[in-house]
Amino acid sequence: MVKKNKLRIFGDIILLIITLVFAVFLIRSIFSSLIASTQPFISSIGQLEADTNNYVLRPAEPGSLYDGLDFDQYIEGQYTVLGLGMDEDGLNTDVMMLFIFDINAAKINILQIPRDSYVGPEFTNSEVGKINSVYSQGTASGSGINKVVKCVRDLVQIPIDSYIAIKCTDVAPVVDAMGGIPMNVPDDIIYEHDKIIKKGEHVLTGEQSEWFVRYRHDYLEGDIGRMKAQRFFLAAAFQKVQSLGTLKILSIYPTLQEYIMSDLTMDEIGMLCDFAQTVTMDNVMARMIPGEEISPGEINEQYGWSLHKQETADILNEFFRPYQEDVDADALKIPEVKNTVSYYENDGDNFGDIIAGEVDAVTKREDANSLLD
Repeated sequence: MVKKNKLRIFGDIILLIITLVFAVFLIRSIFSSLIASTQPFISSIGQLEADTNNYVLRPAEPGSLYDGLDFDQYIEGQYTVLGLGMDEDGLNTDVMMLFIFDINAAKINILQIPRDSYVGPEFTNSEVGKINSVYSQGTASGSGINKVVKCVRDLVQIPIDSYIAIKCTDVAPVVDAMGGIPMNVPDDIIYEHDKIIKKGEHVLTGEQSEWFVRYRHDYLEGDIGRMKAQRFFLAAAFQKVQSLGTLKILSIYPTLQEYIMSDLTMDEIGMLCDFAQTVTMDNVMARMIPGEEISPGEINEQYGWSLHKQETADILNEFFRPYQEDVDADALKIPEVKNTVSYYENDGDNFGDIIAGEVDAVTKREDANSLLD
């Protein structure tokens, strides 16, 4: 895995990507069809290679899955986007989320994949074997983005239609351009002694957003606790984007174009925009891929995350394959290191419950810092 400086953790700000995604979705209504086929966010990351896998669909009446949208998609009725948070050097994907847009059901399911997930020598040449190294050290042929897509696709057996990515250092100006993110912070965040966000209602600036989504020191579950906390920000960001008006979108479009990397065309963005307007907060759900911690010495000298093969198959079949036939665990190319405890097998939060205050704050350590200290 590529060695990084102390800014490495900024990559965890990928959850802001969902803010950018839905903001971009609104743009197409402003632009004419003359630019529908352009890719305004395409960069050196490049295009995805064609997926030649065969995905078996559930029996359905002819035409019943037609979603009314002219997507270039692998499965009618759904569109899948891989969200990546790159480190400041653009070499490691420190945050990964798979967004399943179930168009016919007006739902969005988000699969969070821990950056320390062990994928082994089949997918990466990194000695520690973590998934965040696949972009720069992957074993597959092709560009970095295609190495990552092939890895995730083989792990979960779900086709990926497009990607969206951002570097960690490019997020704050986008949040500030949007006017900040209104959020009910569920617990005090003491990032540093002079970088504090108190529990309660705030409009987070770009800098404060970084503090919130990077914070993990006092969480009982460390990086996994941080991923759970990031759902609170995701929900608030989604709600903010829904409130943005046309003039505001026009004003921040140059900022989005400067910092976002994606292969989505304006036409695809527009169709997803139309779809996004039909989705309620209760129909956006975030879950984490099942697994448990790997301790140093169990496979190498690094901490890691062992994916649970059968439990992952179960959660994917129940929530992430709306039109595919169920896929057996043996078909998932998951190198399960251990499976000794039942962690997060069906642990998810919907955005409606988060916004309504019905989701508990992430558990902190008993010796966590406190504003009362």
